[in-house]
Amino acid sequence: MNYESIILNRLLDKYEISKSLTEDSKRRIILKMTDIKEYDIENYETKAILHDVVFELKKEGIIDYSWEKYEKREYIRKSMVK
Repeated sequence: MNYESIILNRLLDKYEISKSLTEDSKRRIILKMTDIKEYDIENYETKAILHDVVFELKKEGIIDYSWEKYEKREYIRKSMVK
């Protein structure tokens, strides 16, 4: 599954329905992981892959993110993201 495109498409969808599309706005478009139906908190493998995709997108300068308090994690699985 291409999680990168899922995340970017969900962000684009949120942007398109926001006022930022039609007005000059400096507001952020926020996507919570719970907004992504493929994000399964019970499935560690999928959850870790999605976290790593977010990390890679930030590293490339495409998006920015911040972890909730107590949810900070290290970047672990570079080889899993493709």
